[in-house]
Amino acid sequence: MESSFYSLAQMLVCDPVASNRAATRSALYSLGCRNIEIVANLQDFGEALDRRPPDLAICEAQDNETALCRVIREVRHGQHSYNPFVVIMVTAWTTSAALITQISNAGADDLLLRPFSAAVLDKHIRAHVLHRKPFIVTADYIGPERRSGSARGTGAVCLNPPNSIKMALRGKRWVKVANE
Repeated sequence: MESSFYSLAQMLVCDPVASNRAATRSALYSLGCRNIEIVANLQDFGEALDRRPPDLAICEAQDNETALCRVIREVRHGQHSYNPFVVIMVTAWTTSAALITQISNAGADDLLLRPFSAAVLDKHIRAHVLHRKPFIVTADYIGPERRSGSARGTGAVCLNPPNSIKMALRGKRWVKVANE
C-alpha cells in the first residue's frame, strides 16, 4: 500500500471541533489522501454518507456519543448509506469503559485515542485493509466480530463484509445498484 492507495480512497471526517478536523485532515493528507470530505456535525455526516459513501469514515465521539452511536447503527442497518460495511473509526480524547462499550456495541470498527500521529492512523487503516474482522449480523447488532472463541456459537450469522477501502486499493469502487 503506497501513497497511491490513499489517493484513490474516499475519506469522510466528522468532528465538531475545527482544530480536530484540521489535524485529522492533515494526518490523512500526509498519508497521501486527496479525496477527503470534512463535515462538522452528524446531520452533515449522514447527508455525506447518503450522497457518496466513503471508504473510511472518521468520527469524533466526545460530547455526542449517543447520537453518533445511533448514526453508526443506522449505517450498519443500511438506513444512511448504500454501503453498510464502510470502515468506521471513532476518535476520542479520553476513553472510559462505558464509551468503549457504547462505541463497540454500535458497530464501529475502531476507537482511536487523540492525539494521534499520521503513523498511528496509517497503522489503524492498514489493519482494516489487511485484516478486517468478520461481521456478526443479529437483530441487535451488526458489526465486527469481537467475541472470544469460547463465546462463539450463539447462532449469529458471521460474514466477511465487502471491504470498500481494500477495493479502493485495487482501483475499484463500491457502486449503488438501482432498485428494481
